[in-house]
Amino acid sequence: MRRRAVLALSALPAWPACAQVGASLPCPGRPGDVVGLVLEGTGAPAGAVTVFGQCFRAGDLPRQAWLGARLADGRPLAAQCDVKTRHPDGSARHAVVALAAPALAAGARAAVVLTREGQAPQRLDPAPVLAAHRAELWIDQRQIDLLALMRAALADPAVQPWQSGPLALQTRVALAVTHLGASSLRLVADLAVRADGSLWVEPWLRNDGAMRAGGGPVAYGMRLVLDGREVLRAEVGRQHQYTGWGRLAGSALPPPLVRHDAGYLADAGAVPRYDTSTGVAPALLAALGEAARAPRWSRPLDPRGITQNMPQTGGRADIGPVTQSQAIWLQTGDPRAGAYAIGQAEAAGAIPWHYWDGAWMDTRRWPRLWTDGRGGPPPGGLMQPVAADTGWVLDSAHQPDLATVPYLLTGRRAFLDEMQAQASWSVLSQWTGTRGTPDRPGPAEGVNVVRGNQVRGAAWSLRQIDNAAWASPDDDPMAPWLRSTGSANWAWLRAQIPGWTSAQGEAHGWIPGEYGAPGLLPPWQQDYFAFTCAAAARRGNRDAAAVLAWMGNFLAGRFLAERRGFVRNDGAAYLLAMNADPTASRPLRSWAEIGQATRARGLSNGAGWSKTDGDYAQLALASLAMLWETTGNGDAQVAWQWLRNSGAPFISQEAFRRDPVFNIVPRGEARSACR
Repeated sequence: MRRRAVLALSALPAWPACAQVGASLPCPGRPGDVVGLVLEGTGAPAGAVTVFGQCFRAGDLPRQAWLGARLADGRPLAAQCDVKTRHPDGSARHAVVALAAPALAAGARAAVVLTREGQAPQRLDPAPVLAAHRAELWIDQRQIDLLALMRAALADPAVQPWQSGPLALQTRVALAVTHLGASSLRLVADLAVRADGSLWVEPWLRNDGAMRAGGGPVAYGMRLVLDGREVLRAEVGRQHQYTGWGRLAGSALPPPLVRHDAGYLADAGAVPRYDTSTGVAPALLAALGEAARAPRWSRPLDPRGITQNMPQTGGRADIGPVTQSQAIWLQTGDPRAGAYAIGQAEAAGAIPWHYWDGAWMDTRRWPRLWTDGRGGPPPGGLMQPVAADTGWVLDSAHQPDLATVPYLLTGRRAFLDEMQAQASWSVLSQWTGTRGTPDRPGPAEGVNVVRGNQVRGAAWSLRQIDNAAWASPDDDPMAPWLRSTGSANWAWLRAQIPGWTSAQGEAHGWIPGEYGAPGLLPPWQQDYFAFTCAAAARRGNRDAAAVLAWMGNFLAGRFLAERRGFVRNDGAAYLLAMNADPTASRPLRSWAEIGQATRARGLSNGAGWSKTDGDYAQLALASLAMLWETTGNGDAQVAWQWLRNSGAPFISQEAFRRDPVFNIVPRGEARSACR
């Protein structure tokens, strides 16, 4: 049975306003206020510029408004907002924000409210800051002057800075690294100067070049020297192709950390709605902090707790709509959870699913590419197949989402790279026999990640595509392909509804897929798919909303069909029998038939929960919560309320404190204020 591995979390002290377990967030209370957040001090002086990502609800920051900020006591803070994506009405959806923070001792906190009452920004003059610093990167014996590259990039009118305002100016530089003998290695560095006089450098060595001769593994020593001080040293004995690694370093103390309003992020469609009132068990947070302090954590290409053998089943801390550390970070804002989640986003670079040929590869340029070793030579497969000794075994049905939450909350561009590379792999790793090719008629041909896939594989692949499409900047070259790929899959799914309804009958509403056990259906995989479906629907995808509404008949009905002959406890069972005969080509069409077949095959819970010895009830509660909130489905509300009080395993408050990944509730059901 699936039991989740748990690493638990101490609550931060209560604050007086807008109280939530983990931190107190200031409530917007004046005209023009948008959202509150909390700064946690690091000992940096007054004026230290902190940079983070912020999602906004539609309409909260209109196109003509400028972002401002003030402390809870009314004192203004200088602010900068670089909008990356916009809602259909033109208002900001996601932005990289910079604040000039007050002086805060380590661990001290200050409440801040973001407003739409800022002033039109001026661009920071980088010259004085650049003149005060030096930044050299050494790769073996080759020295690279990073600031010379930055000056050249800033002087190039074709280069659009990632940040450009009065507090921060950030740009990207990239160059091929060929002196190690492989054509596939490149340096990608994000370089920033800030109004507090600090310099910030995030170099990534990406051995991800594909479809060219000479690609392969590399070995090297690397040193990063800022102002004559070595801040990073690494000896890389073997970096496989299709991987990368990088770190963020600065010339000053880290600025204050940011605790976001998780409920507001949920309102904005960025993340699931977590119950911030529950708290998390202290041992879990302690384990996260301990892991991030271990010596191996700092090694390049270390997996940092990510399951390298992805087909591994059972409860895993990296599987869910977000990972365990991300869920803890959202629910508590604790910096140990944030550091662990950010560290895993960096570690995602070590996964060999990064394919670059001047951009992340996609089906526009490679319509018949299958990245599996069976794809053959180009254009059917990679020129250099993924090596067998990377230490990683990839599987779309068990892929974790390591970068979405870190990107949305930090604004670090390297994490957007991770999102886009994984979304590309989620498509290109699907066999063209099921994914289709562009010459076949119909929606999603060539990019279909649902047809012929495990339902959980379809769920997680679509999750990656949709998240990258939603987060990618509006002017990003990858955005059109990502958005069209997601839209095509949802259009294909919606087009299947009439046929699936006819085949499934009274109990319709489940997504067909491969599982490996003929005639059986794991309802928890339907919950996984509902997570992805609800996220897309909340972001405005009408096809996804239609699919979710259709799924509601099964998701809620499995707990409400007792009078029709289906044991309601079986709604959270590990497996349901959808065929009396495993060889039958058509599924059973009534709840009574499914209930009888489930009992006959020894899969029923009966009046107990013996077939729910895992997180299956948690998954069902979470999908019902999303269904209820997103569609207003009354049956989902009834089913959620029954299941919450049913005594099913692992749904107590204490269970969610020990494992908070699926601690997801409908809007208004959490015990926090200001929602």
